[in-house]
Amino acid sequence: MASFPQRIKNSVPEENKSSLSEKDLQKMGLQGIQLRAYQLDGVRWLTQCLANQQGCILGDEMGLGKTCQTISLLLYLRGVLGQGGPFLILSPLSVMGNWRSEMERFSPCLKVLCYSGDKDKRAELQRDMDTTHYHVLLTTYEICLRDASFLKRRTWKVLVVDEAHRLKNHNSLLHKVLLEFSLGFRLLLTGTPIQNNLLEVYSLLAFIEPGLFPLDQAEEFTSRYSHVQTQPALASELQSVLQPFLLRRVKSEVAADLPKKTELLMYHGLSALQKRYYKAILMKDVDAFKNDQGNKTRLLNILMQLRKCVDHPYLFDGVEPEPFEMGEHLIEASGKLSLLDNMLGFLHQRGHRVLLFSQMTRMLDIVQDYMEYRGYSYERLDGSVRGEERNLAIKNFSSKHVFVFLLSTKAGGVGMNLTAADTVIFMDTDFNPQNDLQAAARCHRIGQTRHKAGGVSLSGPLGAPLQKRRALSVTELKERSRRNKEAAAKRACLQEDRKKRQEEEKHKKKMAWWESSGYRSLCLPSVESEEEDSDDLSVTSTDSEHTAIGYVLGDVTHPHAKQEDAIIVHCVDDSGRWGTGGLFTALENRSDQPRKQYELAGKMKDLELGSVLMFPVDDKQSRLDGHDQVALIVAHHRGKDNRLSSIHLSALEEGLKKIYRVVKTRKASVHLPRIGHSTRGFNWYGTERLIRKHLASRGIRTLIYYYNRAASGTSTTTSSPPASTSKALAQSPPALVPHSSDSDSEIGCEEGETTNKSSRSHSPRGPP
Repeated sequence: MASFPQRIKNSVPEENKSSLSEKDLQKMGLQGIQLRAYQLDGVRWLTQCLANQQGCILGDEMGLGKTCQTISLLLYLRGVLGQGGPFLILSPLSVMGNWRSEMERFSPCLKVLCYSGDKDKRAELQRDMDTTHYHVLLTTYEICLRDASFLKRRTWKVLVVDEAHRLKNHNSLLHKVLLEFSLGFRLLLTGTPIQNNLLEVYSLLAFIEPGLFPLDQAEEFTSRYSHVQTQPALASELQSVLQPFLLRRVKSEVAADLPKKTELLMYHGLSALQKRYYKAILMKDVDAFKNDQGNKTRLLNILMQLRKCVDHPYLFDGVEPEPFEMGEHLIEASGKLSLLDNMLGFLHQRGHRVLLFSQMTRMLDIVQDYMEYRGYSYERLDGSVRGEERNLAIKNFSSKHVFVFLLSTKAGGVGMNLTAADTVIFMDTDFNPQNDLQAAARCHRIGQTRHKAGGVSLSGPLGAPLQKRRALSVTELKERSRRNKEAAAKRACLQEDRKKRQEEEKHKKKMAWWESSGYRSLCLPSVESEEEDSDDLSVTSTDSEHTAIGYVLGDVTHPHAKQEDAIIVHCVDDSGRWGTGGLFTALENRSDQPRKQYELAGKMKDLELGSVLMFPVDDKQSRLDGHDQVALIVAHHRGKDNRLSSIHLSALEEGLKKIYRVVKTRKASVHLPRIGHSTRGFNWYGTERLIRKHLASRGIRTLIYYYNRAASGTSTTTSSPPASTSKALAQSPPALVPHSSDSDSEIGCEEGETTNKSSRSHSPRGPP
């Protein structure tokens, strides 16, 4: 078998210099761009490869205009050779918008069909493709794999694969599937034809020319040229093999007018919190990462855990202190974020615009919180962002004065043109340096006019030399401390004002929405602290006999009220989804209003921790004297994972304060279930103290209802007692309401006597 050089010499005809000019391309439909000399040479080389019917790789360095050279080739095919397509272009999702816009701008005569969307939309496009005339079909790798059975039915005159290093593994599914397509000319575009080893470039050669570079000779190729870096003769031979198929130019040779790139390596220290967890990871101390729920972080990939720790300790679950609120702690917890804070402050003052890359989307989440805290404008793009939103984010950053573009290296590091930025910051580097080079090239490309600081890998003022610090005097330390405190106070004040404005704006939008929907909130208003203090003073002389909590055996939905109005209190969560069983079912049996009003409030975003919905419930049953109302206190939080939190005592206390103000005005009584009954670890002591503090001790008649389980076994049906006082209720038969598994409340269902128990030593927590 002939050697690779001999085989190439026998198969590839000699190169003929093309006379194609830019005027020729303009006659074919090229407009809106003036090709540079090296770009025109690239188009001529592509047409020569096309004439020889040999696939090729355009490997120009990132940012030198591979897209416009490819568009020129397609115009040549249509104008000179009369081939109107169809042409198939595959690209990453993030780059599809750029391809479409540049083809509309440079070659409006070419009809482009974007093949994307969900399954139904693509099915509609498939039906239209039989009747719709188009020259270019533009789609992504993933959709090509998904709909390969449909796409391979057609004969494609040209296949263009952008960011073709996706084909560097000849065992990949995309490589194998595309070889099954009926293809004419094959063109690969990549700024990094060799990322790691020679096997990758052979995989690309095997794709464009499988006859000259069969896959079963890949090992022979790599072993033959394995010492190419140390043997000049071997390097020259390899160059002769690649030259007919690979064209590569670099910026330093063909784009001398491009602003010079400055690279800075910035060093940072670790915070005390980072040092603690860094040591714990090295020692494999799993207990150091144990959170409040008893879960432990698994320290399997030590290197990745160390990278996370150096980025930000809040990347570990349970490390960030609760309640989760934005503040200086977010910055102070990470030495890297502290340095980034200084850098962005420097860059923002001088009008720079920044691309910020990270390997981890959770790190981008933290940086996004930081951006919100500092009030910097930003856009974000990562793998979770849909195609339409990606294009919008790129457009917003390019057309508006957005300060920072947050990007994941994988999703945002290839193909995009972001010359609006002049600075690139890597929060963390990729294990493959070629990926970082790809990312940095997003703004260091043709069209960039400002000098750019790239590869800033996070110390001190930007560009300052690294040097040993001298010890500060006591006076200097005091002055620095004073300045830091003043700056922190100023930032806190500005942040508070910004937060207040945002809340006011959010409230205005909500009120406008409610008004347009005809919604009226049933939530009780907040209680002012001065009013609360005056109420505390007014009950100091109240008779202790009237300030005790009453404990009742009975059904809280049929309160033991006399002639006064009765307020039935129930604790709910902030989800707006009505529960089943227990007090939820009992309240539904009593009235249609609780479920209706609660779910409506949830739909209208009117449920916040501490809110109280109050409304009458006399629509189905009523008493002869007095009226019954239900007060729903939002004291639980239901997370996105549908987990229900325990009762937030602060929310319960806020709700009780609001209820007291209404009860005091109406001279009503308050009726509660035994909150948190049978809930393991529930703080009943604290709950009872709150009820006594805000209701009973202020002279409000307060009854807590118990469920007699022993008596409930004789009946499984719910019966409604007659509308009368508690004396009549005592003669009613037992009634059973199912216990709710979705609430921390226990309802008493057997009617019985009322007992006042003012001493904890003589008042058992269960029924007497």
